[in-house]
Amino acid sequence: MTKEETKKLTRETRRDIVNIIMVIISCVLYGLLIYGMVLMFRQFSAMIFSMNDYISCVEDAAKVSDASAYLTDQVHHYVVEMESEHMGAYFIEANETRRRESALENLEEFADKETISGMQKALDYSNELMKTEIYAMRLVAEANGEDISKFPKEVQKVRLSEEDQKLSSEEKAGKAVLLVFNEEYHQARENIEAEIDEFLDTVIGTTRQKQQKSIRNMGDIMVVQSVLFGVLIVQSIITITLIIINNKKKRKEDGLFINQIIHAFAKSIDIKDKYTNGHSIRVAMYARMIAKKAGFPEKAAEAIYNIGLLHDIGKITVPDEILNKKGRLDDEEFSVIKKHTSNGSEILKEIAIAPELAIGAQYHHERIDGGGYPMGKTGDEIPEIAQIIAVADTFDAMFSTRPYRKKMPLDKVVAELNRCAGTQLSVKYVSVLLQLIQEGAIAEKESVGALV
Repeated sequence: MTKEETKKLTRETRRDIVNIIMVIISCVLYGLLIYGMVLMFRQFSAMIFSMNDYISCVEDAAKVSDASAYLTDQVHHYVVEMESEHMGAYFIEANETRRRESALENLEEFADKETISGMQKALDYSNELMKTEIYAMRLVAEANGEDISKFPKEVQKVRLSEEDQKLSSEEKAGKAVLLVFNEEYHQARENIEAEIDEFLDTVIGTTRQKQQKSIRNMGDIMVVQSVLFGVLIVQSIITITLIIINNKKKRKEDGLFINQIIHAFAKSIDIKDKYTNGHSIRVAMYARMIAKKAGFPEKAAEAIYNIGLLHDIGKITVPDEILNKKGRLDDEEFSVIKKHTSNGSEILKEIAIAPELAIGAQYHHERIDGGGYPMGKTGDEIPEIAQIIAVADTFDAMFSTRPYRKKMPLDKVVAELNRCAGTQLSVKYVSVLLQLIQEGAIAEKESVGALV
């Protein structure tokens, strides 16, 4: 391995290492961003859960408050209206519906004991108040002379005080009303609501703390994500820049490699055809000069140069005895020679990186008037590249010395070019070549080295 090849391998290895490092950095950054999104989702979920817990607490507190108020409402109706349906509704709520107890049980599933202590006190106050309410209902039942055995067991168990047993029916009914409407009763009701309000205040405070903590965490995560996004953008810019630089270097190296291969092919043609030694490179240089003069971009002109180098590549398929025959070729031999255009195109079209190379080989012997080969195309049917190659090829055939003849004088070459313009060759590109000759770009003593 040469020193240059070693350097090239080292450069490629370094590029590969840098690319791997960039890929790893990208993966790490994307991984961190994804992890940040997961954390953000968790914090958002925590906010939703805390809000759902708050809503559940409010709903359960409302159940306790409503159930307690419902019991009060039913006992009020019973002691005033003395209708048994209100007593029935009261005990259905207390023993079957049990909204107060179910609310507390639900709270115990997601709230701590300290948080629900207020609700427990509210329930205790409500249960304590029920004793007064049931006592009042017993008073009313006895005032009405009702059969106590038909009443709920809670009422049956109540025993009136000796003082109350001595009261008349009217006095018992009046005392029952007084028990559930006096100041002490209302104060007990207020105690229940106060405990519920305190519970809600505690829940609100806890919920606010949880949400504020989640918001702070989300803010911290967003700051980190912003930094990561910034780093990722910078890393992406660096990666893209390196890719562009590496691609430019690779294209340059590929271009040099292709040029080396093309020149090697061109030399192989000239070695095989001893009568036209140097012909391929001269045609390539003349073609490049014509293209530049005609206004082709620099890159296109260089492409035409490469096409010119390989326009006769098909000659490597022609037998040596025909290609290097000193005398005139017969028809059969000439038909073999003519195949070098199609054969050259078949060889070059396999080079996918430079598909235009096949054009010069395929069409450089076509004539403007349709008398050329292999396809007999006319005028604009012939690609411009091939028209330029044809002019350069014809010029070099006349203006170069061969082992079997000397080159033609430049004035005679000019005369012959004028004669062939419009029939064999493109008028446009013959005119461009004549301008180059007139300007002195191609002189009588022109050398190959001077044209490079």
